Amino acid sequence: MEAGDVATWVGSTAAVVAAAASIAVLWRERGSVAWEFDREQHGRSFVRNVGGAAAKDVHVRVGSATDDTDVDEQATAAAVAPGEVVPILAHANYGSPGDYSLVVTWRGRFGRRKRWTRALI
Repeated sequence: MEAGDVATWVGSTAAVVAAAASIAVLWRERGSVAWEFDREQHGRSFVRNVGGAAAKDVHVRVGSATDDTDVDEQATAAAVAPGEVVPILAHANYGSPGDYSLVVTWRGRFGRRKRWTRALI
């Protein structure tokens, strides 16, 4: 094989690998759920789905991140499409635990339960 043929082969192989990686990243981002927390006035806040897929069986809880029984506020939604929000009252006070957080759980791709946590203190 001549030097020009090897360079062409290496370039072609690299292009195929790069294209496959780009498709994998696009598929992962398009088919995933991602959350963003927007704090509004007077403690009213929103959890927004900024991903590219709908979240199903969504449960939003404000309280201790490690103790599921320490709940200050909670909200549920059957489904949250990309761009939609779940309103929640989220404000820490003097008696709040040290791990006071917003915890979102939902069913993602293939029905698996997923969890996203954001500290509020």
